[in-house]
Amino acid sequence: MIVGVYGKDDVLQEIKSARADLLSAIDGLTPDQMRIVGAVGIWSVKDILAHLVAWESEVVTALNKVLNKRVPAIIHINDIDEWNETQYHISVSRSLDIILEDFHGVHKMLLHMVEDFDEQMLSDNRRFAWMEGEPLAYLIEENVTLHEREHADDIRVWREHEGFAVNEGPT
Repeated sequence: MIVGVYGKDDVLQEIKSARADLLSAIDGLTPDQMRIVGAVGIWSVKDILAHLVAWESEVVTALNKVLNKRVPAIIHINDIDEWNETQYHISVSRSLDIILEDFHGVHKMLLHMVEDFDEQMLSDNRRFAWMEGEPLAYLIEENVTLHEREHADDIRVWREHEGFAVNEGPT
């Protein structure tokens, strides 16, 4: 977890580590298991992955807007539950294969974008007034790395409850 250390290498390492943790949590699940309702509320693992794709896409869009000197829309999402519900309805009918393709593709885009940022843009907590005293890296931490770790834990709890072998995560 980054927790206040926002060097570019730290951010990249944390993104990769959180993704490895999430991949470990879903490792070994069959496509049918990934479609079982109830992993988190009414969401299946497929729905959780779509949810993470939606948020990671928002972060990629936000970083792109920052590069173009515009304020990202992600900071204007006031009702997160409503936003999540809308995204769920958008993606619920999408196939697992398409969601997995987006899951990996958006992640690659995020890594490339972060690599393109300079250290100061990611770590300076006074650079972007709309970040309200937090560095840009915090946006990534909150919406990608901590989010993926949270749902990796959810999936492990669900797997244990369902009797599916649980992977403890990367070492």
